[in-house]
Amino acid sequence: MRSWASARPEGKAMLPVLRTERLTLRLVEPDEAEKVVRYLVRNREHLRPWEPRRRPEYYTLPMWRHTPQIERRQAHEGIGFRFRILVTGGDGEFAGVVALRDVAYGSLRSATLGYSMDAGQTGLGYAKEAIQAVLEFAFGELRLKRLQATVMPHNERSRRLLASLGFECEGVLRQFLEIEGIWRDHEIWSRLANP
Repeated sequence: MRSWASARPEGKAMLPVLRTERLTLRLVEPDEAEKVVRYLVRNREHLRPWEPRRRPEYYTLPMWRHTPQIERRQAHEGIGFRFRILVTGGDGEFAGVVALRDVAYGSLRSATLGYSMDAGQTGLGYAKEAIQAVLEFAFGELRLKRLQATVMPHNERSRRLLASLGFECEGVLRQFLEIEGIWRDHEIWSRLANP
C-alpha cells in the first residue's frame, strides 16, 4: 500500500494545515486533549441524534489523553486526517471537525469523509468552507479519486450540505449504524475528483 509520503512528489509527509478566508483547519496539538474534551462535552446534546450512543467516560480527559499523538501519527502515515476547525479571530476553541478516515492509496485512492460542527457555529457557512478545503486537500495533495460520506436520510441539513459540495447519493446502507439504540439506515454519498 502506498503511503501519503509516496503520493507526494518529494516523498515527504508533513502534517497539513489548511487555511480559508475565515478558518484554519489543523490537527490537534499534543497539549490540546482538554480542548477536544471541551468540544465533545459542549456538543453532547447537539450531536446525540447523529452519533452512536456514548458511554460517560467518552466525555472525560482520560479517554482522550493520547488522542493527539494517535491522530498525528495517523496523519503522518497518511491513513487518517482529523482536522479541527478554528475560526480566525475566534476564542481558540474548536468550532468543528472534518475528518478523512480509511484513506486508501494504490488502486482504490479513496477515503471516508466525516464532519461535525459546534452547536454555536452552525448556520454560518463554516462547515461548507471547511469541507471544501478538505476536498481540495484530498483530491490535490493526496491525489484521491473518490470520497464518500454517510448520512441518515432524515438529516436534511447534512444532505443539502453534501449536495452543495458536489456529492451525489448512491443508495442506502440498511441498518448501517446504531444511533440512540436503533439500527439506522444511512445514505451513502460520494464525490469523484473528476466526475
